Amino acid sequence: MRSGGFENKVKEMKKNVYKIWLSALICFVMAILCSCNLFVTDKDKFYLDKDLNYTLSRIDIKKTGPDIVIPAKVGDITVREIYLADPYYSQIDSLDVSKVKELESFKLVLYAEKNKSKLKKLDFSKNKKLRDIVIGQTKALKNIKFNNKCEYIYLKGTSIKSVNLKNLKELESFIYRDGPLEELDTSNNPNLESIKIADTNIKRLYVTKNPKLKYIIVDEGTQIIGPTNAQIEYNKKTE
Repeated sequence: MRSGGFENKVKEMKKNVYKIWLSALICFVMAILCSCNLFVTDKDKFYLDKDLNYTLSRIDIKKTGPDIVIPAKVGDITVREIYLADPYYSQIDSLDVSKVKELESFKLVLYAEKNKSKLKKLDFSKNKKLRDIVIGQTKALKNIKFNNKCEYIYLKGTSIKSVNLKNLKELESFIYRDGPLEELDTSNNPNLESIKIADTNIKRLYVTKNPKLKYIIVDEGTQIIGPTNAQIEYNKKTE
């Protein structure tokens, strides 16, 4: 009886040691998994500002990585506006907004003129509800695709040499400043009311097909071709 009782105690001790070892192993694995961000959710990566109508106003690049895909929803809230305004976002290598089907407004402003932006292209062709696009001081940006419903476009401090506005029938305002834009075809934009192009390489601007134009700003020496009732202002080009 004594021998049997001793054996039972030994077995019970082994079970307890095994349980303790297993618990420690589980805790260790959980810690490793958490450090690898496997439990990071979209709420941890993207911040929606409720004071700005739940605009997506902050991205944690340490958690997303430099190649960012913005989700259609953060938690249970649909993303409708994106407003990223900080030199911090010059760390972005690529930005995919194709999943954000309800996107209505997009703004990316890096401020610093000498930032080390790496973002080379943006594609809004899948964002059918997008109306406003504002992009500032993204020096590496060379290519951009617009959606057909866009009404307002503002581009400053990019490396974009040409833009395709052909299918933007609803475009009302186009602004391009401080970049190597070489030509601008607005012949398929009948609702255009404002064109502002300053510090570019454009030599001629044709406005024959833009009967609603109210305001034009171009660099000194740029030739405006076609009749217009728009107010015209000439920009003194910066060196």
